[in-house]
Amino acid sequence: MELKEKDKTKLLEELIHEIKQRDLINNEKVILDEILKRESLGSTGLEKGIAIPHALTDEVKEPFLALAVLRNGVDFEAVDGMPTYVIFLLLGEKKNPGNQLKILAHICRLIKEVSFVQKIRKAKTAGDICEVLEEEEGKIE
Repeated sequence: MELKEKDKTKLLEELIHEIKQRDLINNEKVILDEILKRESLGSTGLEKGIAIPHALTDEVKEPFLALAVLRNGVDFEAVDGMPTYVIFLLLGEKKNPGNQLKILAHICRLIKEVSFVQKIRKAKTAGDICEVLEEEEGKIE
């Protein structure tokens, strides 16, 4: 998804709205509130231009992951102080939090290379992004 907002909270709102527009979630307000509650504990902005906002919710029946690429970056209060360009939004089931932890760990292994963000940012289409993800997945041991 190509998002336009530059403010972290408004960007999350826009991302969740886009997911709702695709009929992938039902209650965007509940999900936004849960994501923002998690962000209030500490930013999910990592280093190398990546953020992984996440929350456990009753709004999903199985873990859900969305990917957004920001061409110009946004201040996501990342630990390295750099702009964020790639956002993985993860929603896990409250009744089974272990699944979310496994996915978070997998994403962390996937993104450990600096070149990951560069490759994603160079991608022109969703198909190109999927190819990068498949290529990087193949490198995980």
